[in-house]
Amino acid sequence: MMPKLKNPENVKDVATRYLCDAVGNEQAEFRDGQWESIEHAVKGERVLVVQRTGWGKTMVYTIATKIRRENGLGPSLMISPLLALMRNQEAAAFTLGLNAPRMTGDNYDDSREIQKELREDEVDILMVTPERLASGHFTRSTLPLITRGLGMLIIDEAHCISDWGHDFRPDYRRIRRVQQVIPKGAAIVATTATANDRVVKDVQHQLGGDIQVSRGSLVRRSLQLHNLTLPDPKVRLAWIAQVVPHLAGSGIIYVLTRKDADLVSSWLRYNMIEAASYYGNAGQREELEQKLLNNEIKALVATIALGMGFDKPDLKFIIHYQRPGSVVHYYQQVGRAGRGIDDAYGFLLWGEEDERIVDYFMDNAFPPQNEINQVLSVLEDADGGLEIEELMAAVNLKKSKIEKVLKLASLESPAPVIQQGREWYATGEASGFKVNPEYIARLREVRSSEQAQMREYMRHDGCLMAFLQRALDDDSAKDCGRCRNCTNRANKSHQPKPKLVIEAEQFIKKRRYPIRSRSEWPIADISDHPIHGSGITIDKSHRMLPGLALCRAFDMGLGDQILRERNGGRQYSNMVVDAFIYRLEEWAEYKGIGCVTYVPPRNNRQHVPLLAAAVAERLGRPLVHAVARTGMGARQSDQQNEVQRALNVANAFSIERSCKQSTLLIDDISVSGWTMVTASALLRHDGCPSVRPVALVKHSLSG
Repeated sequence: MMPKLKNPENVKDVATRYLCDAVGNEQAEFRDGQWESIEHAVKGERVLVVQRTGWGKTMVYTIATKIRRENGLGPSLMISPLLALMRNQEAAAFTLGLNAPRMTGDNYDDSREIQKELREDEVDILMVTPERLASGHFTRSTLPLITRGLGMLIIDEAHCISDWGHDFRPDYRRIRRVQQVIPKGAAIVATTATANDRVVKDVQHQLGGDIQVSRGSLVRRSLQLHNLTLPDPKVRLAWIAQVVPHLAGSGIIYVLTRKDADLVSSWLRYNMIEAASYYGNAGQREELEQKLLNNEIKALVATIALGMGFDKPDLKFIIHYQRPGSVVHYYQQVGRAGRGIDDAYGFLLWGEEDERIVDYFMDNAFPPQNEINQVLSVLEDADGGLEIEELMAAVNLKKSKIEKVLKLASLESPAPVIQQGREWYATGEASGFKVNPEYIARLREVRSSEQAQMREYMRHDGCLMAFLQRALDDDSAKDCGRCRNCTNRANKSHQPKPKLVIEAEQFIKKRRYPIRSRSEWPIADISDHPIHGSGITIDKSHRMLPGLALCRAFDMGLGDQILRERNGGRQYSNMVVDAFIYRLEEWAEYKGIGCVTYVPPRNNRQHVPLLAAAVAERLGRPLVHAVARTGMGARQSDQQNEVQRALNVANAFSIERSCKQSTLLIDDISVSGWTMVTASALLRHDGCPSVRPVALVKHSLSG
């Protein structure tokens, strides 16, 4: 029922007044579908809003909440996926005088105060991430405070509910449990900008068949879209450095990995362009968002951590350094630009590494049955609960895969695993638990078709905006008249200046890739050796100093060449050796080195001993064959997580000859770093005053 107002016929007038206040414009009017969506919510109905970015979906649930709260109804609970998105939503609610606190990992200390405000009915919108719904403490102590009198359930980025969607997040399944406890008459508002017909039907089914759908055109008239094929990373870097200074305003450069975020941002700063990296654990994320909002920085180089819902109306450009995994993902990200201005740009660059990166993400998205069996079997055999690190010691799987198994299993009903604090336990459902192989195959098929559609988009010679609209089942699609193809610029050269390409190549070659020192072992009591005798702490007298690697794996350059040479031939080429020595000679820390040693190979490969000999000769330092193999330990490359890697080399080495001077420890590949940490600790225990680790290639363990 519509809440009782003094003048019920004037509800739209009240809502319009709030709209004007929120946008600071006395002449503001609702866009097509906005008022109708608000009306559904005010009446306590269910509505799914599928509208383009910048349409004003936030206004629907903030204004509806304002009206319902002023008429004595309960607070709203918002499920929102990203902190950047929440901070914008918090600001939008504030303009209407709504108290909209968030309970997230970065403000845990505020939880008690928020609970107090909930008890006193002072909260208008409580914002949480879907992952928060997995917290036992939250579901026991906070959720009951709001669900008893809940006025509205808000599900932002609702496409995440659907496993057909491009951005399916398993924790969104927990929303169904919230639905089961909300009181009768509570409204549900779900919003998204990226849902095709299949996803809309799935969300409708999961939220209730009686849900109303507000769906409008997804065209973004302010955007000028461009697709550019620049396979080589150095050419893409040169293009970005050449183009960005000539673009007005500020923007976002999207990358697929954190490593590339650091590469691109450091390259831009090298070219005197204000830029910073932004990703999941980059630190100072809120400060970086504010700098971009205030145009104090030219560009943030970001992963998808800065994606859904980030609201800067005058954002001038979006550049994709690499191709996203799906067309709808691309629409979601490029839609950050041009929300409140007439002209904005979207540049999509294609690189050689795109397929490999996207394939990696897809291959690791769904754990196969054998990995599920391994994790559940260990939990069933355990005397009590196990923490993640204990599972990593017992199961040779990447940490990310173990976490994915636990998350997906915990969402089943009944669940084969439960979490209590930091520990995981098997339930009676664990024995014989199976995932539906047809379900996994269906999801993989969807992801593969999304990649194929993205490749088709890159090759498309028609209107780029219309292609995006059709991909999202928008039947109003027509040529935009603004994109690269519509304006007949597809054949115009977009190659950067050769001089800048050379500079980019040199920049990549000269980048330093640090090998960090370690102060703790991944778990306690790794072995009986004295270097492992201080529990989890590595004794200060056994620690290595920070070191460096020449390059990184899969960098489309020297790193790839080194990996090829490692797998063939007897030794590294003179070019690789020269590049390594040149880097060391540039490194100020090497000047204090008294001798050189190396990590001995497991087999008869002579790549590393010969490399160490060449380095020692060129640097004028004695080569000491200090470290020997004990014959224990399997191939390190077969160990899938850092606990397994630390355990594998715990007893793999002994000290054959002492190094009584500061020592340079050489290996060719550094992945988790535990081989060097262990060898360094043994050298230090034997009396070596300090150890600097260096390697040709730094490789990521990726979980």
